[in-house]
Amino acid sequence: RRQAAEIALGVMFAPGAPGIVTDAAGLFLIAVAPIPALERLALFCGFWAAVLIPTNVFLTPIILSWLPAPRNVKEIVGEAGGGAHGLIKSWLAGLASLTYGPRASYTALVVVVCFVVAFVTTLDMRTGNPVEGSALLWNDSEYNTAVAEINDGFPGLNTLEIVFEARNQTGTDRAVRKAETVQAMQRLQYLMEKSDFPPEASLSFSDYLGEANRLFAGGNPKWAPLDPNDAAVAAATGALLLGTSPKAFSHVADFEQRNGTVSLWFKDNKQETVDRALAAARGALEEMGTEYENFRIRLGSGTIALQQSINDTIEQYRWIILALLNAVILLTCSIAYRSLAAGFLLLVPVNMSNIFLDAVMTKMGIGLDVNTLPIAAIGIGVGIDYGIYLLSRICEETTDKDDVARAIRASITTTGKAIFFTATIVLIGILPWYFLSDLKFLADMGLLLVMVMLINMIIALIVIPLLVWFFRPRFLYADQTLVSERVDLSQMAGGGKASDAATSNPASFKLTPETGSD
Repeated sequence: RRQAAEIALGVMFAPGAPGIVTDAAGLFLIAVAPIPALERLALFCGFWAAVLIPTNVFLTPIILSWLPAPRNVKEIVGEAGGGAHGLIKSWLAGLASLTYGPRASYTALVVVVCFVVAFVTTLDMRTGNPVEGSALLWNDSEYNTAVAEINDGFPGLNTLEIVFEARNQTGTDRAVRKAETVQAMQRLQYLMEKSDFPPEASLSFSDYLGEANRLFAGGNPKWAPLDPNDAAVAAATGALLLGTSPKAFSHVADFEQRNGTVSLWFKDNKQETVDRALAAARGALEEMGTEYENFRIRLGSGTIALQQSINDTIEQYRWIILALLNAVILLTCSIAYRSLAAGFLLLVPVNMSNIFLDAVMTKMGIGLDVNTLPIAAIGIGVGIDYGIYLLSRICEETTDKDDVARAIRASITTTGKAIFFTATIVLIGILPWYFLSDLKFLADMGLLLVMVMLINMIIALIVIPLLVWFFRPRFLYADQTLVSERVDLSQMAGGGKASDAATSNPASFKLTPETGSD
């Protein structure tokens, strides 16, 4: 048991450590996006992944050396034949046969076609909220149902605030009490309400002044329109605030009437609503200008603007994070295999998996936002783990250029089996989220994580062997890679016949059931 634990540590440390390093790097890189929620998530999950090196890579062999030897070793490695393990090995052998020899060309064609279809599908992927109400909850939840009912009878819950900011924020200069400001507010409301995508309602400080002027003039409706001069606006403002507090109008102006807003209401915060609302507002501001003598117009605030700000950040930093993650993977894997070609080879399947995941999200109607962005980093981290393990085993099994087919078959039926078990266990543990969670966010994340595991497992087991078969990279035949699985048993505990055999013929030692007693 101790010897087996030492062999396992020696075999798995080199490929396991780079896999965990890339996992942690991918999660830490999420913090590049300047969003506090993502920064905290990146630090928490990144440290969690990094801790797997001492707790998983080192501690697992130690614990196994203390536990009783399993009685079903032959069944697990597929030597006994039959049973579930035998069926899995047969299935993996059949899958392996598609990745080398005459069938490899047809398999590659199918993979390319599927990738093109997935890529075209991702062109329809949207950033932001794709539903009315909150994407965190199911559509029939109490909150989303209430939002729909409020939107049916009221202007809506989502606003776009356009700020009229005084140039002089000190002294007695009150921009909101100027005729120029009031006219600009009315002009903006008019342009927005006659646009191709008008708001459900609009409100500004100027809307109150006409009514105040009418009441101040004895209630005659003809006095509602204001004269276009500062004196008329100041008089209407004085009448409006007579006997009340400026706090009563804090939703449209500050206490000193230096700064004000034009509030525009919209029914929902779907991304298409956000895009059209902001396009209409930018068009109106372009027509009327934003720079005036006493104030400037700034766009903006409110639910609509906040969501767009987050979406812009996500869209921009998504590609930065993916680029940095690819660079880390390329550097780490190139060092581990001492070959730049190995780094590029491992980047192909993980980026393909990311495209397939984006296609799944598009078909599920899940938008890219703060909640789903980390899934991409997790997917690439998981995918590179699978790729490193399988490629390392192929390197170990490859002895000459004519032996690649056997190496691929042996690797997929052994290390591929471990990859299959890993993905299956996580799948079984996470899939119930989708059916049991009252939060749509958790349900969607559970389903996405399941898809991440499945996609990365399938891509790793098919694409990496195909790339090895077609390109036959030189690092396959190198003995100096850091991920080599060759182990000198003479240095292990226990000695005995196994150590003698390995010492006399180290090249004959293979960690695979294909070699019988080895």
